[in-house]
Amino acid sequence: MEIGERIRQVRIHKGMTQTELIKGICSNTYISKIESGKAKPSYSFITKIAKVLEVDTEFLLDVNTKNVEPDVHRIYESFISSRKIDSQDLALLKLHSRENHSNCTLIKIYYVLISYYTANNIEEAHQLVEQAKNIISHTQPTFENETSYYFHGLYKYFNANKNYSEALFYASLHLDSLQKEETSLRAAKAYLNLAQVRTKIDEDLELARLYTKKALQIFKEQDFKGGIANSLAQLAIQYHRNDLYNDSLKTLDELSQFTEKVNKEYYAPILAYNYGRVYQKQKQFDQAVTYMLQSIEYDINAGNEEETIHALKVLSNISIERKNWEEADDYLKRAFRLTDLYNLPNSYIQLLHLKSQIYKARFDFPAYEKEMQQAVQLAQEGKYTLLVKQISTELADHYNESRAYKMAAKYYQIALIR
Repeated sequence: MEIGERIRQVRIHKGMTQTELIKGICSNTYISKIESGKAKPSYSFITKIAKVLEVDTEFLLDVNTKNVEPDVHRIYESFISSRKIDSQDLALLKLHSRENHSNCTLIKIYYVLISYYTANNIEEAHQLVEQAKNIISHTQPTFENETSYYFHGLYKYFNANKNYSEALFYASLHLDSLQKEETSLRAAKAYLNLAQVRTKIDEDLELARLYTKKALQIFKEQDFKGGIANSLAQLAIQYHRNDLYNDSLKTLDELSQFTEKVNKEYYAPILAYNYGRVYQKQKQFDQAVTYMLQSIEYDINAGNEEETIHALKVLSNISIERKNWEEADDYLKRAFRLTDLYNLPNSYIQLLHLKSQIYKARFDFPAYEKEMQQAVQLAQEGKYTLLVKQISTELADHYNESRAYKMAAKYYQIALIR
């Protein structure tokens, strides 16, 4: 790797422009020539630049790709334990990500890079994932913990991008790679990850509940309190998603009792929202509204305005069922504002669906169809599989009842596409 490229990589990671890097040192033309490999810098120049970049001079000078494995292993182990990496180590990994290393070393490099950038720069993570697909082999033998961490990193990336089919694939590979650690905390977390992604893409959540219960059992055996609470919250959601309301309420009661002594403030809005969801499904609207308003108050007080959109959607739905159009419109306006403010495309589609229900309830079928068609299109573009199926099936049923059979067939076909 040329020294100019090494300087460029570290500069970009530091978030610096060329002008900021060379202030008082040289001209923009000169640094451009160095970074593009058209000029060779002096040792004095390298020393000055290294100081600005906060790296060792030797790091910029050392372009030898041999014997890098010990450094990669050190960075890899440190990142696993601390989830932190400094600029110099990050630059070293990026510089070696395209070099001719063993599959084992490349897995370590890409695990750290993908994990770091998934949390800090999703666009950069995307490029690294694409590189990894072309460089890393899943079939070559390596140590189990290396592949398991790598699969987990890919799961986190695809889950963050809401590409749940790919997230499910890597969550499954991650769990499979932990077969010799079936009762470890790592396995429990892998079970819960798999359950969470299945909850996002499945309608029948029996399998998701099975994974959650396995995770919960291990967390209880290991007395891992955070895992216990998260598993109970997930299990309650899975129950009410499948209309098992008594089981959901029982699980929420267990979570409420458990979190009295464990992070009560964090789980208070989660409990309020999910109690409200169950009571909404049971048509106990007064209780549902009380809990949803509590949930909103908790989130706002905690500075989490973005999270209030979920409760606002439920409140809109309740107002629609009560035929209180003015109240429903007010909640929808507040929720649509949040989708714009926080860039929430999935929620925007759900709000379009809710808005269409007002038109339908008021027998304005052309407006209902227009909103539903837009919701289906946006769900397809965003690859929100469950939303596509749910909304297109509902629209197809509407067209079928209206004897618009060609349109019904079109949307039934869309609903079948996975």
